[in-house]
Amino acid sequence: MLDGIRGGIILVVVDEAPVRARLRRQLLDGGHTVLGAGNGVEALHLVRRWNGAIDLVLSDAVLPRMPGAELASRVGAEFPGVPVLLMSGFDPAQLDQVVALALQYPASPPAGARTPAV
Repeated sequence: MLDGIRGGIILVVVDEAPVRARLRRQLLDGGHTVLGAGNGVEALHLVRRWNGAIDLVLSDAVLPRMPGAELASRVGAEFPGVPVLLMSGFDPAQLDQVVALALQYPASPPAGARTPAV
């Protein structure tokens, strides 16, 4: 799935340390550079510190301090070329609000934006 950004920088945003560590290990094994954050505020700080030079933000939809949908919205507003992929282990029925917020995110990337091959 991430072949289009092999060797790229991926920010994994998950509040559960064991899950974050497992994802990190899998992505490292795939040849990616991996950054980690435990909440949305920390993740946004990292994206800003890297000045948007992150190839993918892979984030849990439900996070402390800033929900994944808000993180996606803020990253999209400040760094429109950085794709954000939200994931969750929750029942889809519980994610209605998250989906509603995520749908407000631009449907197509701006001209010249980098997008990973899916």
